[in-house]
Amino acid sequence: MSFSLSITHDRAGIRRDFEKKGFVTVSDVMVSVDADRIYKSLLVDTPWNFVFDDRGKHIDLTESHLADMDQKQIVQLQQAIYAQAQNNFQYCYNNYPIFDAYKAGENKGHPLHDFYKWLNGESFLDFARSVSGFDDITFLDAQATRYKPGHFLTTHDDNPAGKNRRAAYIFGFTPDWPADWGGFLQLLDEDDNIRFGIKPGFNTLNILAVPQKHSVGLVAPFAGGMRMSVTGWLRYGEPE
Repeated sequence: MSFSLSITHDRAGIRRDFEKKGFVTVSDVMVSVDADRIYKSLLVDTPWNFVFDDRGKHIDLTESHLADMDQKQIVQLQQAIYAQAQNNFQYCYNNYPIFDAYKAGENKGHPLHDFYKWLNGESFLDFARSVSGFDDITFLDAQATRYKPGHFLTTHDDNPAGKNRRAAYIFGFTPDWPADWGGFLQLLDEDDNIRFGIKPGFNTLNILAVPQKHSVGLVAPFAGGMRMSVTGWLRYGEPE
């Protein structure tokens, strides 16, 4: 299964915008039929986990694990997640770890694995290098994310030691999202004011220079949909 970029992109203009602001949004990044295929896969055949941070440790809970929990346990877990978020780094959303699953040989033939292979093919790597200005990019990792009402990601800068990250990327697959539903990608200044907010979109690509403080705002409890994307980093060196 192959994918294609739209042929209408002004790569030099995108690069100028990225170098000027430290981020850029590319609309209609893929041909529409390919974006629709990824969206359908995210909706119907992706095995989602529920992920959060427990005092610095990443936790993955499968859907079957959650199904075994009673309502009291679920409420207690959500309260503990929110309590940590008050003063510490925290996140709470669904994910499918494409990069890890592909390396482990799981779910062979899954459309998201084909998408991951395309992201690491020369066509997209050439696009990523040309629009970011980072000529040493050698690979991308990837995860699928799904934010439901109450989900969020607190402030961070995507720059842990040893990961060789040049920039973060977010492929948006979220159609028809009113601003009141929240879930904005929020880019922050030195005083933690929001200097720019990016609404969830469909067939969009956001690229953010690393390091850069940002967060994903809380998806409103009354939101009538899910914020879906494929995200990761443009990296140099050898894949781990």
